[in-house]
Amino acid sequence: MNFNKIASFCLLSCLMLMCCINKASAQDKYNTEVPKDIIILRSTKDYKSALATAKQAATRLHKKLDLRGLTPDKKIGLTMSKADCFGSGGGDDLGYPCYQARGDGNAFNDNYISVEYSDAYKGFAKGYYIVVAAITDVKSTDMKAQLAGINKL
Repeated sequence: MNFNKIASFCLLSCLMLMCCINKASAQDKYNTEVPKDIIILRSTKDYKSALATAKQAATRLHKKLDLRGLTPDKKIGLTMSKADCFGSGGGDDLGYPCYQARGDGNAFNDNYISVEYSDAYKGFAKGYYIVVAAITDVKSTDMKAQLAGINKL
């Protein structure tokens, strides 16, 4: 009888450990850092200057301007709306103010103009608004082609 209790406890412990390992692995895959090249057109400490550059770049490069609903915030640089920060739009409750960098998580490649805040990017100088033209795979032909097009203008 005592042996059955010990065996049951060991089996239950192993199953719980396996569940924890699977959850950690799934979470690790979701939050992995993915190396990307980010094409930056300008960096400045002034949001209005960054916004003006972004608008001009979108027009001249014939690209979509997507500010992603972000607005300047004295505390963290840029913030999403209160509704988006508190998850009422269907996302996670991040608290307000909150900011998620473009390309965060699995860093999808994209091709539009935006204004981002440098503090959220690993290895970037802090305190700058950056005008981002695209996110591409590291040293990709797409990155080279986009840079060539930008450099023409």
